[in-house]
Amino acid sequence: MQIETLRTSMKKPSKILLLDGGISTELEKSLAARGSGTSNDDDDDDDDDSGACIHTSTAPVKFPDRNLWSSSLLLSHKGRLDIQSRHENFLAAGSNIITTVTYQLSHFATRFGYTEEQIDDLLLIAIHQAKAAAASFHDHDHDHAKPKGVDEKTFIVASIGCYGAVLADGSEYTGDYQLSVDDLIQFHQRRLEVLSRESNQIDGIAFETIPSLIEVRAILKLLKLKTKTKTKPRPKQDEGASSRSGCNRDVNGAVWLSLACQNGSTLNDGTSISEVLQVLDLEDPNSDIVHGIGVNCCKVGFVHELSLLLARHILDTRTSTIRDSDIKNLNPKAIRTIVLYPNSGEDWDAVNNCWEEGSGCTIAEDFANEMLRCIRSIHNLCREMDRPLLPVIVGGCCRTTPSTIWEMRRKLNQYACDEEFIK
Repeated sequence: MQIETLRTSMKKPSKILLLDGGISTELEKSLAARGSGTSNDDDDDDDDDSGACIHTSTAPVKFPDRNLWSSSLLLSHKGRLDIQSRHENFLAAGSNIITTVTYQLSHFATRFGYTEEQIDDLLLIAIHQAKAAAASFHDHDHDHAKPKGVDEKTFIVASIGCYGAVLADGSEYTGDYQLSVDDLIQFHQRRLEVLSRESNQIDGIAFETIPSLIEVRAILKLLKLKTKTKTKPRPKQDEGASSRSGCNRDVNGAVWLSLACQNGSTLNDGTSISEVLQVLDLEDPNSDIVHGIGVNCCKVGFVHELSLLLARHILDTRTSTIRDSDIKNLNPKAIRTIVLYPNSGEDWDAVNNCWEEGSGCTIAEDFANEMLRCIRSIHNLCREMDRPLLPVIVGGCCRTTPSTIWEMRRKLNQYACDEEFIK
């Protein structure tokens, strides 16, 4: 029996997978509960924390190094245990997929005194903590509490944040980088190389919160270069040596690209989503390198419109070459999964670096209802167009909690019973 991978799951019509939520939100709660702004021995005296999603609604909580944001918890044993615990909380809530705490971790950090080798090692540590959480969760007897619909397999996805994230100045909300495609390729390249070499340890890679068309182009160009590179199997060696070797390996696993949008139709840099999708289809017509396309870190109120825009484009373009007699048989190879994980209802003030009361779905059940509405609408559109139901990954981004994910799991389970198709 063939083992199902995340990549094969993302090609299955009607498949719905539940992602985790805002793990960095949970980590800062952990620090606040201990009455400490740091999870290692060094305390940063700088009072100005910048970057997306790093404050609670009450008072700022400082991670050990604001330049690495929540990834700085990987620097200490206590921080690593915190990360593992929060991963397990999302698994207990019903997540099928957990993402590594590496969103703001990049080799750009060499500007702050880290070596490239240190960043390589932190990427590996983040993967290890996610794997340890999955192993711990499945090793213990959670059957009495495990929500129905949680597969035995937990998929681990490595998070790669956009260039704006590492600037920690809110640039992911504008996409105004003033950089070339080659500059952005260089920014993403080593991180992708490290993760590609560890492809047997992870199930996929997520390029997250991408706010500009130029960064989309850079990522696609880099992925095309990586997938064209065929290499010999690497010799057996220790984990640290593997991460620092010069061996160049293909991306082997699922890849999704998640966009940061300012409304229901445009990227944060003002580019229309339709233009982004056209570029994606031009560069990757058969979905060979990007297996999922979606949105994250945007207002939950934008997601319904965006989800239908994505679904209609996929259904229109992916069936254009299929004979009328086979119109229902959407080519699985050409399917792109729709990936949706917005923020909760609060609004982020990138100028003052704080969360403000918003008008969105701040209550977990309301958020879950809105995400279920997106799934229903996608499936209804598929039926209207007489197409197989597109696969979907849903979850939460900033300020979403295990309670949010639990409510989403509960709603998805009910939807599965009503529709009698989710397996």
